[in-house]
Amino acid sequence: MATLHTAVTSELHGYNPEQLLGKGKLASGTASKRGSSEKSVPHSVAYQIGGISFGMFSDGDVLLALDSALHEFAVPVIAPKNCDVNIRVSLVDQLSAPQRKPLFHSGGLWSLFEERRGQQDGYRLNFQRSFPGETPYKSVWFDRNFTTGHLQLSRLFFPQDRPVYPLEYPLDEVLMIHRLACGQGLEVHAVGIVDEIGRGHLFLGHSGAGKSTTARLWLAQPNIRILSDDRIVLRRRDGQIRMFGTPWHGDAGISSPDSAPVTNIYFLEQYRHNEILSLAPGFATAELFARSFVPRHCAQGLEFALSFIESLARTIPCNIFRFVPQQSAVEAIRHARD
Repeated sequence: MATLHTAVTSELHGYNPEQLLGKGKLASGTASKRGSSEKSVPHSVAYQIGGISFGMFSDGDVLLALDSALHEFAVPVIAPKNCDVNIRVSLVDQLSAPQRKPLFHSGGLWSLFEERRGQQDGYRLNFQRSFPGETPYKSVWFDRNFTTGHLQLSRLFFPQDRPVYPLEYPLDEVLMIHRLACGQGLEVHAVGIVDEIGRGHLFLGHSGAGKSTTARLWLAQPNIRILSDDRIVLRRRDGQIRMFGTPWHGDAGISSPDSAPVTNIYFLEQYRHNEILSLAPGFATAELFARSFVPRHCAQGLEFALSFIESLARTIPCNIFRFVPQQSAVEAIRHARD
């Protein structure tokens, strides 16, 4: 049976109204640009996104690797279970599908179940193709705070002698969304740009609104940093709202592990001329929520996300940016800035 290392594309239905396709390929070379390679550390890999570190360690029979899109985000593996989120990875002969009703079904490959292990409540994510009679190819249990997990891979799909990126998309992003919902921050559908004087501009938009187009326009400018052209993580750090790049890029293929304070928020609309319209906090809150990745099946996570978004809308200037996809759009933002 064919393996699933790079063949599967999937959806994150319920978190965002768009269909999300898998990005990146499994890296079978070095697992980290910072000294953590497959030859030296074949059973442990780690990466960091938005200041949150994710570590994976195997039982000894799984060779681990990072997706190539994560190489810039890789961090050294100092010791197992030393990250913010720690995941044990095992190979099993076969996985069985739960018989109970899921708490949430993505409409694609994965479903979320509530599950108690011993004395600890938690969640199970099952990944299964829609072929009749086929069993899950991957299943992972996490505690309620998404800090500790046990990921099981079916030998029917994952051979023992090949390196595996166990959090293959969309699991890595689903995990990030749930971890952020535990009081850590928020992921949004946006491009993050740091201009030449260090101001952080967050441009939000659904698919087709012009995020990648905006990123390409700013790329032509000197001394500009672009954190991502599609996914940005927002977190409150040292009294500031900071935006962090992610590996889940858009059409422009831009991603960076860097971060910067957010000074302005814009909602993108392509238009016949450039204009910036100020938004009241109430309207801005609704627009931000519509472009956020929030686990709507989790009442506590939903409550935190709404509170976080309301705070953003009150403290950071929010505007609708109607723009022509030309260099004049960059100058319109600079003019408003100055």
